Amino acid sequence: MMTLMNMVWGTENDLPAKEMIKYWNHEPGTLKLVRASSNFIYTFQWNSKHYYLRFTHEEDNSAENIQAELDFMMYLLEQGYETVAPVRSKQGKWIETLSTGNSKYHGVVFEQAQGEYVPLEEMSELQFQHWGQTLARLHNLSETYAPSTPARKSWVDSLQFILSVLRRHPEEHKALKEYERIEAWLSELSFGVGHTGLIHFDFETDNIFYMKETSRYSAIDFDDSMYHWFAMDITSALRDLSKQNDDESKKNIDLFINGYRSVKRLDDDYIKLLPGFQRFSDLYGFARLLRSLENLDVSVCPEWALQLKAKLDAICDRIRDGFHPHMVLKTITENNWYACTQLEVSNEQKTVFPVPVVYWLAESAYCGMTPLALYADEELVGFSVYAVDPEDRSYWIMAFMIDQKYQNRGFGRTGMDALIRTIKAEHHCDKIVIGHRIENERASNLYKSLGFVEMSRDEVEVIRELIV
Repeated sequence: MMTLMNMVWGTENDLPAKEMIKYWNHEPGTLKLVRASSNFIYTFQWNSKHYYLRFTHEEDNSAENIQAELDFMMYLLEQGYETVAPVRSKQGKWIETLSTGNSKYHGVVFEQAQGEYVPLEEMSELQFQHWGQTLARLHNLSETYAPSTPARKSWVDSLQFILSVLRRHPEEHKALKEYERIEAWLSELSFGVGHTGLIHFDFETDNIFYMKETSRYSAIDFDDSMYHWFAMDITSALRDLSKQNDDESKKNIDLFINGYRSVKRLDDDYIKLLPGFQRFSDLYGFARLLRSLENLDVSVCPEWALQLKAKLDAICDRIRDGFHPHMVLKTITENNWYACTQLEVSNEQKTVFPVPVVYWLAESAYCGMTPLALYADEELVGFSVYAVDPEDRSYWIMAFMIDQKYQNRGFGRTGMDALIRTIKAEHHCDKIVIGHRIENERASNLYKSLGFVEMSRDEVEVIRELIV
């Protein structure tokens, strides 16, 4: 995301674009603004063909970084991978730099992408698989890429960028804590061959175009590409589907994953890590938005810029609300069993959660249940028990609680979400069942929001079911 101030200056009467386009052959009167976000994007024509002019302020991107992007794209084209080709200027350059007063802009031109845009809701099952296959092919080629120019940035550079922004905003305490958690988490992951490489980072439907004749997608916009875990690319590609959390979306995610796996190996361990990579993406996006709003002079901003600022402020608020400790479920051992017995709900909640943790530990030891301790980072905050029904192989969450000291912090939702993911990943089950007292409205609202559907009830208890 460019700074909002640069966006205001760069779109004023389209002056930078009108000057930048002079470096390339073009038909007068065909230059039109498409959008301005991370870059200024304009379409134009030459010899009745459509092209795209992309330029950015020097504060928002460097010529060296753009050249590294073009080098990777040309390598992909040489290997037969479908992407857009850059176009040389009249002077035979891939990148032109325009000076306007005290500002500089770096510009490039691309051919129009092959294929057609397919909205997420209109994709067929085959197209979801081909989407995954196209990303896997990109990752395979990435592993054999040896850049001749300075390499693109990596997740390490992104972390440094995040920290530099947050240091300019000391009031962002939650974001800084999230940064510390994400940095520690990434430092523990394996990296190198088979794990990391040059990824796209924004392989969503806006940046891919389907070619029916080859059953492949053509990819555009490698502007954000960086060295990162391949799983990060999968996470960003599936972001919109993951948010929907319905049966159709889950099926489509599986189709994408199966397509990816038909081309490149993807271990289940990395599937479990996707929520963590989404947290990195959220934090990185948050820092970019904070930077984009810096030094904004509202006195000279047009109305559209003020409206955009309000929209970006709201997005920052939403992301900020999502910063929370990393929820981890751990087995009960000799080191934490006693601490678990000290967990308690409030006195008011004991009518709906009357059984103490020590009872559940004893019953689990003799009745084949699985007790788990819930940690927020390294702090014990809750407890859960689940078991399998031997008749229909459904998994029952027998107990779930957050200690009274840690309630009203969002741990109930994030903890239950972590428990659902754990059961699904460990047992590949079809459904998860949970019960709660009729009067427990907090539990009822939480479970409904997570997709649990009421199946039955009696005078005491409601039974809910989640298809996974």
